[in-house]
Formats: sequence, structure tokens, C-alpha cells
Amino acid sequence: MTAFLLARRARGCRQKTLTWYATILNALARRQISLPAAPGDLETFLAELHQVSDETRFAYWRALRTFYHWTATRYTVANPMLAIERPFRRRRIPPSLSERELLNVMAAARSGRDKALLTLLLDTGLRIGEAHSLTWARIGAEVLTVDGKVGEREVPYSTYTRWAMLGIDLPWRGRKGPLALNGMQQAVRRCLRRAGITRGSCHILRHTFARLYLRAGGDVFSLQRIMGHADIATTRIYAELEMSDVIERHHRYSPVVQLLEKAAG
Repeated sequence: MTAFLLARRARGCRQKTLTWYATILNALARRQISLPAAPGDLETFLAELHQVSDETRFAYWRALRTFYHWTATRYTVANPMLAIERPFRRRRIPPSLSERELLNVMAAARSGRDKALLTLLLDTGLRIGEAHSLTWARIGAEVLTVDGKVGEREVPYSTYTRWAMLGIDLPWRGRKGPLALNGMQQAVRRCLRRAGITRGSCHILRHTFARLYLRAGGDVFSLQRIMGHADIATTRIYAELEMSDVIERHHRYSPVVQLLEKAAG
């Protein structure tokens, strides 16, 4: 495990990624005295991950696959992960807000800082951690540069966001000094709760941006670049239509409706 983590660090993996690998491998080590060599032991480990999402279970499987591939290559031992099938990733539409709920959230901001933060998140789809690390030096006339999961990327933003952020200190500040990441998360949650939004966390604003971007006519390829998704399959999830949209399109394009309207005409 130590050698694997050192190799990942040498390759340039971020500290957050290294911590995630360590968490998974330590969980496995607490169950096994020695490195499991049989697929059944690893399948039992994955099966006993209680109350986790499909994405989390898949992330465990992917981390173990990477670890065992490296181990098999470095030490010339068998790779039991080759016999373990990829876990199911059931399609789930991420929770998002309606336009009315968005207006209520914006109205719930009680400071210029909170209004600027909400405007930024809803205009760009940034992760809260990306917004937290933002400085004025990284904000250009039309794009800002953030350090995301897959490296740096440029994200366009609107003049409305520029106006909202005028006079705001970056890094973000509270009454006692610079805000920690948790402080920014709490600021967003307070606005959500004041607006009567009890579901989801500040990440719901990122989901909302993506859904409304596509609904307004944006395409998944530009959205993928804006949001920093490594896999476009992640971006395509947001292309799922709400039932109200499905009903409206059904009423417009149903063969029965088309035939009867032509007959009536």
C-alpha cells in the first residue's frame, strides 16, 4: 500500500486522490490480514459496503482495479480484479432547483458576498471548492481559471456575475477573516434553508446550472468543458428531461395528436 501510494504521488496524483486511495485500501486492510488474492474476498468486501451510492461502490471498485493492476505489474502476481465485474451504476437524475426556487434562493442572500457567491455558482456551475480557491488574479475579462479535479480549466462567466462580484474580497472573507471551505458551504446552505430548500447541499446549484444550461439550448460538449467532466457520460446525465418537459413534448408530437389535428384541419 505504501509503495502504491508513493507511486501515485510520483505520478502527480493530487492529495485528495491519494487520501481517497488510502481510505479505501485501509478499509480493505482492516478486513484482511494479507493482500486478498481471490476474487471472492474482494467481492465480499464490495458487497458489504452498506448504505453507499452506486457511484461510491463504483469508485471503490475502480480504486481496487488500479491498485491491483499496479501490484500485478510491479510484483508479477495474479490480479483477481480481472475476474470481478464492474458494479452497476444505475442512472439517477441529480436533484436540481426550479426557476422559482432559484429566485427564492437569490432573494435569501443577506449580504453582497452571499449574493456574489450564489451568482457565481449559478452562472458557472463551479464546484464549491473551485469557487473557494478563486482569486482576482485568476479572473479575466470573460473567463476565470480554476483548479478542478482534472487540472486547470477556463470557465466563461457573464457580465452579471462580474457586477455582482465588484468590491468582493477574494479569497472570500467573513467577519473573522478568510472563509474556510466549510464556512462557504454553510453560507450557501443558509440561503437554501431560508428559501425553504431542505434537500441537497450546495452542489445542487451545480446540478441546477447544468440542467438549465441544456434546457435553454446549450450543448453537452460545451457543458462538459465548462464543468470539467473527464467523461462526457457524466455530462449526459443532465440531458434527462423533467416530466413536465416530457408531457409537453408528448402533447406536441404524439402521433394521435398529429393525425387528429390534420384531420380536423
